[in-house]
Amino acid sequence: MDLGLEGKTAIVTGGANGIGEAITRELSEEGCEVLVADIDESAGKNLVKELGQDERTFISMDVKKVEDIENMAQRAKDMYNSVDVLVNNAGIWRPGSVVQLEEKRWDSVLDVNLKGYYLVSKKIIPLMEEGGSIVNMASVAGLVGAKEASAYNASKGGVVNLTRAMALDFADRGIRVNCVTPGLIDSAQGEQVVSYYTDSTDPDDVGANWQPLPVVGKPEHISPMVTFLASEKTSFATGGIFTVDGGLTAE
Repeated sequence: MDLGLEGKTAIVTGGANGIGEAITRELSEEGCEVLVADIDESAGKNLVKELGQDERTFISMDVKKVEDIENMAQRAKDMYNSVDVLVNNAGIWRPGSVVQLEEKRWDSVLDVNLKGYYLVSKKIIPLMEEGGSIVNMASVAGLVGAKEASAYNASKGGVVNLTRAMALDFADRGIRVNCVTPGLIDSAQGEQVVSYYTDSTDPDDVGANWQPLPVVGKPEHISPMVTFLASEKTSFATGGIFTVDGGLTAE
């Protein structure tokens, strides 16, 4: 199916690892030129080289730093003039209830997972034209509670409603904003979650038991939804929350 992404330009934050890497690869396969923004410089440079892209399509960026985001926006403007797709994906997970979690660690989660989306969107939306698409990555933790994950739950719940607000704010410009809420995914972050709640560090050990579908979620289960929402095939979809969790939130 032709998704109409050939020749489009895209930005993926946190685009060098895990779900972000899978999204970068799939958008590239669909013909997008992808600007990969990630704090992991080695992984980012290797990825764009493997994809055969210009080395300038990787930029080292920390979403907590306004200067880094401004540099990314300038790079996008210099290379592409305009941006068609923005995927806000960078995120971190830190455990703890509101009593357990130190203020510094609470702030770090909210700064990356929520404020980072605000800062990136603030700089990139002015570069987007009618037909642009923004996909915010949230989590099932933004829809239901998770024990001892207060900051993560708060940040991802914020992303869900931020998505709705952005969809309303930019609909008159023809810019769509949607949200994807993954369940447990076999990734570095997934390993953190599993090791905190169980005796294992391998999502394969427990993932299939955490949701109705007897499979372990992989980054490649999430990237098709993101790519579809980025495409012209979903031109009437905005403000939507799309859950890909193996049925976890259906119970």
